[in-house]
Amino acid sequence: MRCLATGMLMLAAAACTAHDAESRKAEATVVSAGVAFDGADYENQAAKTAHGKRLATLFQCSGCHGANYSGNDFGAMFPTVKGLWASNISRTVSAMSDGTLERVLREGVHPDREIYVMPSKQLQFLSERDMAALITFLRTIPPVGEMTPLPPAGFEAAVTARLPDDYWRTLKEGEKRGYHNAAEEVAYFAAHQPPDFGPQSARGRMIASSLCSTCHGAALDGLGEPAGDIQGALAYDDAAFDRLLTESIDRTGKRVNVEWHEAFSLTAAERRDVIAYVRALAQSRKP
Repeated sequence: MRCLATGMLMLAAAACTAHDAESRKAEATVVSAGVAFDGADYENQAAKTAHGKRLATLFQCSGCHGANYSGNDFGAMFPTVKGLWASNISRTVSAMSDGTLERVLREGVHPDREIYVMPSKQLQFLSERDMAALITFLRTIPPVGEMTPLPPAGFEAAVTARLPDDYWRTLKEGEKRGYHNAAEEVAYFAAHQPPDFGPQSARGRMIASSLCSTCHGAALDGLGEPAGDIQGALAYDDAAFDRLLTESIDRTGKRVNVEWHEAFSLTAAERRDVIAYVRALAQSRKP
């Protein structure tokens, strides 16, 4: 599940309080909603649903919610978050309006409760057509299984007490570490995007912000994440970089531990755009 095992313990919003997150969110500029993944030019319902299914694969919805979207017990996999379940979205989606569901997906805000480990921090960068397609696909999932349990009372405090010392390695000495919800993560990612190099690199930036940030941090500078920054991109030519994204083989021929290519089935054009952006970003950060 990409960097999930570690990422669940190093959530990107952990460097800010909820108050600070909200104040920074107001100042943030999110990637243009008009920049989309290939396939967002669908012209009929079948193509729209197929595009949404592809996006669900890219963002690994089934990695958390299960192959049939009936939910998973996160606590059984990661004891630190004991009591947390991925919801059975095969049954919950139908009860939400499109607007409510989009807010859950894009803002990390649920109408009835707080949610956690939701990739809203990355989904917020989807274009309107991408988001509409994703919602359309989610509505085609047949209902199965039972509703999953909600987090128990005192969940955040209990998880905070179990957090490892290196939960957020960017915190200053002595700062309190806390477990944050999806909405707070959204605010953090909105306020800590990688730089904008202009319209010609907008799509590469969007793809990097919505996918690469999972392991490399909100600004792709490695802060708070185990995979580090993206400066290694400068050591790759186009062919080697493309192989890294499609086969998880680095430039030395070694298989990278994270099997992202199983989910990151980017088109050739998408790979070209994100490679160009990441390389430009790495070049701009050279000493």
